[in-house]
Amino acid sequence: MKAWADMYRLSLCDVLVTSPWSTFGYIAQGIGGLEPWMLNIPKPKNCVAPLEPACSRAVSLEPCFHCPPSYDMKAKVVVDPEVGLGPPVVHCEDVSWGLKLVNDRKI
Repeated sequence: MKAWADMYRLSLCDVLVTSPWSTFGYIAQGIGGLEPWMLNIPKPKNCVAPLEPACSRAVSLEPCFHCPPSYDMKAKVVVDPEVGLGPPVVHCEDVSWGLKLVNDRKI
């Protein structure tokens, strides 16, 4: 119950900054209808200098689907889920293999 209260409180913010893979951030942005700012965290190999800019704006308020299906059971082949789904589906900002819905006017 405390976790739900925290996510709800986050959704009431005017500005939301989330870290990659943040479940609390995804829930809060969905409830509040917010397009969050995402922290740009450097990869471990590139930790020499901080990334510029430190944050970037997410392309939509939709959460990232981290584990989209990649196997077509009918055709029995591995597929890229983004191919053939059209402009409303793009790869996530924080997870290169994840998918999210966007308003096609923003891409």
